[in-house]
Amino acid sequence: MIPSERECLGADHAHNHPMGGERLIPLAQRYRLLSVVGSGGMGTVWRAHDEMLDRDVAVKEVHLPDRMTAGERRLMCRRLIDEARATAALRHPGVVAVHDVVIEDGRPWIVMEYLEARSLHRVIAEDGPLGPGHAAAIGAAVLAVLRAAHEAGILHRDVKPSNVLVCDDGRILLTDFGLAVHMHRGREIADTLVAGIEGSPAYLSPERVRGEPSVQASDLWSLGATLYAMVEGRSPFLRGHALASMVAVLLGEYEVPAQAGPLRPVIEGLLREEPGDRLPADTVETMLAEVAEEVVEGESAGATATAGVGAAGDGRGAGARSIWDRAIWDRAIASVALADRRPRMGTVIGVASMAVIVGALGAWTARWNSVGQSDAVALLPSTGVASTSVKYREADGYSVELPAGWQRQRFHDGVQWSDPGTGQGLRISPVTGDPLEGLQAAERTAAGAYPGYRRLRLEPVPELSKGGAEWEFTWQKNRHGLRSRAAGYEFYFYAPASRWTPGQRQYDKILQTFRPAETLTPTTPQGVAW
Repeated sequence: MIPSERECLGADHAHNHPMGGERLIPLAQRYRLLSVVGSGGMGTVWRAHDEMLDRDVAVKEVHLPDRMTAGERRLMCRRLIDEARATAALRHPGVVAVHDVVIEDGRPWIVMEYLEARSLHRVIAEDGPLGPGHAAAIGAAVLAVLRAAHEAGILHRDVKPSNVLVCDDGRILLTDFGLAVHMHRGREIADTLVAGIEGSPAYLSPERVRGEPSVQASDLWSLGATLYAMVEGRSPFLRGHALASMVAVLLGEYEVPAQAGPLRPVIEGLLREEPGDRLPADTVETMLAEVAEEVVEGESAGATATAGVGAAGDGRGAGARSIWDRAIWDRAIASVALADRRPRMGTVIGVASMAVIVGALGAWTARWNSVGQSDAVALLPSTGVASTSVKYREADGYSVELPAGWQRQRFHDGVQWSDPGTGQGLRISPVTGDPLEGLQAAERTAAGAYPGYRRLRLEPVPELSKGGAEWEFTWQKNRHGLRSRAAGYEFYFYAPASRWTPGQRQYDKILQTFRPAETLTPTTPQGVAW
């Protein structure tokens, strides 16, 4: 066991940093944490100051779940240290420089160069879809990093917009080699972590969904999905549930990229089901260079118009999709049932394949349930919901159906329903202003409202609704909440942490019934079939 692994087995004295404040004692007596620049279910990235060399750095703080056994903790620490080593080994302008790895509080902290940048996910969320030329230029930069990694025998395995940084100085970087593995003869070497699917379902290649080893073409498939997201504003395979996203991947079902223009052959050539059928890296490099050179000069004037069409013009943009379009779950399951009669791209999914996916998804959600940019989690449709619901038509301009037995209460800022038996609840309130800024403002008051508050994520969600945002967090010892803002409303769902996954299934069913309307008159609640 290497020394850093042994240190990771020590007690995890996780330091509760005050929101927006500083750590009182510098990390390793050297790195003073200043502010949070990003966070997810497995970690937080801080802007920090290296007091020894007098420079700003980025520090990745890792959260190791309490439920981990000593063996799982050791393996995870090894994985994180391997991430730092893999990143440091790639001396490439498109890879963030790693300065140091510190073991403190019983877990690794990775110290990297600090960059003024936005993730590509955030760029798309804030600025809208990109034009084909701009997307091709970014894609070419990401491809250059992937080719360098592949030549060094490393597979990234987690290419997606949130792992691409667009720097203020024009640099494009591929970050987060946390799922990277080494190759032997072009295929990944078997890992010793718990078996299962890792990564964001909407950006997983078909072979990875099937549980097969990754190859270089797996990273290229994810690059194709990322190129699609750049020009369309959303992943081609993002659905309301992780399983539905995986089914869409296996069936190869996605809308034709309407805004891709000359980039469409590249995207479709990379999203082919079989790795051997995908465009090779050198061909992709040439095609991306041609598109970038051909289109980028004329894009500046048309960028706003392109974004507008993608958002609302023809119904295909992110903004045109209803945030509560959860019926894709039923469509995905129906697609599985019909797959033997209507194969897509040569894929036929049988019962055995579905069992593998569901089992792997269980392992995936156990480790990554708060990572992957708003991929909702549901393993199977719930069988424990009430057979009837009550439909409410509220004066705030919407109708919604809640399970019979949930208690309604009107507050000055909205309506709340709660289930005394499960501890679940939902509040819907009309809101104004920018959704992300509104949730950020709400978080600043969280310390008093939520004792023991811990943020899981606070981010824009362009895949669900143009301008939408979500804030997920926990408080006390067993409370879990999700506040979402879109289309002029805030939806706040909460449940005991121990019931979060079945609670989300219940929440999804409720949201399927939400119907906004310009004018609604409150009426007596009416019982309807659930």
